[in-house]
Amino acid sequence: MDTRQLEYFVTVAQERSFTQAAARLNAVQSTVSAGVAALEKDLRYAVLTRSTRRVELTPQGAALLPVAERILADERVIRSIGGDRGMTLRGRIRIGTLTSLEWLDLPGRLGAFHRRHPDVKLSLAQRPRGSSDIARDLRAGRLDVGLVGFDATELEDLAPIVLQDTPFVAMLPPAHPATTDSIVSISSLARDAFVDVPTGFGNRTMVDRFLATQGVRRSVLVEVPDLTTVPDYVRAGLGVAVVPRPSVETRGVVIRELAEPLRWQLCLVSSPKARDSEAVQELLRVLGERLPKPR
Repeated sequence: MDTRQLEYFVTVAQERSFTQAAARLNAVQSTVSAGVAALEKDLRYAVLTRSTRRVELTPQGAALLPVAERILADERVIRSIGGDRGMTLRGRIRIGTLTSLEWLDLPGRLGAFHRRHPDVKLSLAQRPRGSSDIARDLRAGRLDVGLVGFDATELEDLAPIVLQDTPFVAMLPPAHPATTDSIVSISSLARDAFVDVPTGFGNRTMVDRFLATQGVRRSVLVEVPDLTTVPDYVRAGLGVAVVPRPSVETRGVVIRELAEPLRWQLCLVSSPKARDSEAVQELLRVLGERLPKPR
């Protein structure tokens, strides 16, 4: 067997799907399937049961999974041994990222990292439930590095580095009565329909939690997967929004400060299972350097 076969098995076991595993690995599904089959042939026992709907672990596969995860984690550490930044770093780093981070210039930063360390493969992925899923996968070792929109106090086990700390604001359509006020309370907007991102995204979670502490209920009429599109739906009169202050100019909507001291943090975090990797440490350094000042 080789570690690539183990990686195929672990990813399929975590996703419970060859299709989703292949997408996560940026591989062809037939290659992943063949790799798992080769592993089973070498081990002389089945590790997965396959059906048209779902993939499940066999008892032997369930016993193998934590062992395989440790082997892959140890491999990343082995590749990073040396500690000399002049040495060639190798391996693969799995990065969980979010939308609406243009100010961070993630492509530019990853490009700079690649020029310094061309033998490190970078695999980027987004998650259906945004920050919640990324934090979960970091803790489980399914991701190595992530960008998460939660308060740093909730991420202490992931060694958070705060990249941005910005206030929430109210975003209103031009005809809304509250546009005449300089400061708007979230509670005063509770009767309005809201535009927001799906449940699980960090900024949505923070607003929902705050409203719950105030005993305030709201109705989210429109959910959009990308925070940068929220102004389009507010402009169209589909609702109001409470979102982190936009980093770029927004036209056709009115931005007002909130009466409540609600803030959003973006944190650079890392998995405890990958943090000893020299490549991961170097990537964290590159992603955290010379950040723009928060607005």
